[in-house]
Amino acid sequence: MQWELGGSGWATWSWSVNAAEQKVHASYVGPEVLAAFMNGVRDLLHGCGATFVTFFDEPSGTRVFFNQTEKEVFVQIVEFVDLNEPSSWWSDAKLVWAGRLPTETFVEAFMAMIEELLSEHGTDGYLKRWGYEFPALEWETLQAAHSSR
Repeated sequence: MQWELGGSGWATWSWSVNAAEQKVHASYVGPEVLAAFMNGVRDLLHGCGATFVTFFDEPSGTRVFFNQTEKEVFVQIVEFVDLNEPSSWWSDAKLVWAGRLPTETFVEAFMAMIEELLSEHGTDGYLKRWGYEFPALEWETLQAAHSSR
């Protein structure tokens, strides 16, 4: 799993699972995407049954849905043609990938991804590349949830 910062206001979440490579793009239209992703992972750690994160990509976007049972998470990556038009979301939606994996495996990969991002860019580099502050509070909260289990 990797979070790649592109030019100002662009990022890509890459994830390879079961030999399938997934890439989801995010733009500055949804600057809180990484914070929302951290909160979703934190919710999974707390036993939440369902959560999602939205990656806006002007006007299209992708939502990654997480449904958790016991120690497994079902992940669905769904592309939407226009997230500005709720009335047509599902009629134009495209399931890109779906699969199940241990929640622990997903969480560990996510935590390593954030640590790698910070190691490579730091919070100052994140601000320069993304154009918005690194979500330090959300990261701190996620780390606390991760260490308390």
